[in-house]
Amino acid sequence: MRNATRFLWNTILLTATSLLMRLLAMSFQVYLTQRIGPEGIGLFELLMSVYGLAVSLAVSGVRLSTTRLVLEVTQRTQGDVMSLCLRYALLLGVGAGALLYACSGPAAALWLDEPQLAQCLRVLAFSLPCLSVSSCLGGLFAARRQAGRMATVQVLEFCFHMALTFGGLAVLRPRQPAEACLLLVCSSCLSDLFSVSLSRLFYRREGLRKNRVPTELTGDLLSIALPDAVGSWVRSGLVSAKHVLIPKGLRRFGAGSAQALSSYGMIHGMVMPVLGFPAAFLGTVSGLLVPEIAESHARGQQGRLAAIMQRVLHLTLLFSFFTGGVLLVYGGDLGQMLYKSAQVERYIRLLAPLVPLMYLDTTVDGMLKGMGLQNASMRINILDAAVSLLLVWQLIPRAGLGGYLLTIYVSETLNFLLSFRQLNRHAGLRLPFFRSVLSPLMAAMCAIVLPRLALGGGQPMVLMGCSLLLYYLLLRLLGSVTRRDLRWFWGIFRQK
Repeated sequence: MRNATRFLWNTILLTATSLLMRLLAMSFQVYLTQRIGPEGIGLFELLMSVYGLAVSLAVSGVRLSTTRLVLEVTQRTQGDVMSLCLRYALLLGVGAGALLYACSGPAAALWLDEPQLAQCLRVLAFSLPCLSVSSCLGGLFAARRQAGRMATVQVLEFCFHMALTFGGLAVLRPRQPAEACLLLVCSSCLSDLFSVSLSRLFYRREGLRKNRVPTELTGDLLSIALPDAVGSWVRSGLVSAKHVLIPKGLRRFGAGSAQALSSYGMIHGMVMPVLGFPAAFLGTVSGLLVPEIAESHARGQQGRLAAIMQRVLHLTLLFSFFTGGVLLVYGGDLGQMLYKSAQVERYIRLLAPLVPLMYLDTTVDGMLKGMGLQNASMRINILDAAVSLLLVWQLIPRAGLGGYLLTIYVSETLNFLLSFRQLNRHAGLRLPFFRSVLSPLMAAMCAIVLPRLALGGGQPMVLMGCSLLLYYLLLRLLGSVTRRDLRWFWGIFRQK
């Protein structure tokens, strides 16, 4: 029972940290957009697509294998196991860094069509060993249920990164997007070094003793790490290729180089963070229920398992319908308030109807992992990435940015349908259509539109507050939220 309580508060702490990090990241992104513009954001996002592939090589199964091995041994031998895991992490990080450094020139010139980014890739290569070691130490902290240390490292690292970036932009004042990218990657590399140093300090305070490196566990480590790593490599390669093809396709459609980068940066660096930010609130409940799902599945309690999943999906639908409606109606106000851009406003509204599918897909993916179906989830994600790559390759040169928006819709819909089908096969879910879909949808439409019509040009935040209150009242009236649901929801946070 003590472990369950600790897990509960660890989950709440990490979720609160995630929410804080998303808020800081969005504020940081708004600041960067104002300083380096959409073209600079697009160039940086393009650079990160190649770096993301190198990161997947550097952290291949490191965190998962460390957590699993530490949990499987006694506390007395955890220091020996960590010696093995740290060596594995360092080997991967150095190898991935050397590969990125050696391929930086060809990757920048041939893949990114931006030879000036080669220097940025060389700088980022030095951060990969830091990332792999940090991932290993994070796996130890997760195994020992030390959420406070993980949260501290995350927040301090990001604050350090923001401080370096603010100072660098204020002092150096880069004039070209490539110069701004170099400054950003230098700040990122130094913040990764700060993060691994802080994690190492916490690790030394654990006082774990090491007598020898248990090489006989190498096979166990690889058996855990490699399946996770291979799937991650394939998916990361497909995703990176897709992101690289987007600006290329826009240029083939007729856009100039600067316009192509600006459009790409606008979608990925400005619009998608706005759409994804509210999901942090939903992650609290979903995260708390994953262990219950795992426990019910392990015990063969199919009735309890289906009941938990139905409640979570119901809650996700209630939340996502209202969030999607707010983004659709108030997307213009948000675009102007955050970025002062009419184009961002337009794309927020165009992608807002996709929010329910995005949030449902995230929830279903977490359920699959809770049931031990992470391999099925990985296969679905790989198929989704392959289909997206094919659509980007074929549609964007013919339809421009409209083709990419269609690709996003197809990708999210396909991923959700396949994931939900997989979940339904193993859990046999039955959601009441009127209570979980039709009623929340009608309530969201009425709650969002009526205050805007009645109060006219009031403050957007006031109107959204009125809409939220009216939405709750309509849900109670239509029976989508009952007293029993409220007792269940608050009971999650009162568990002892």
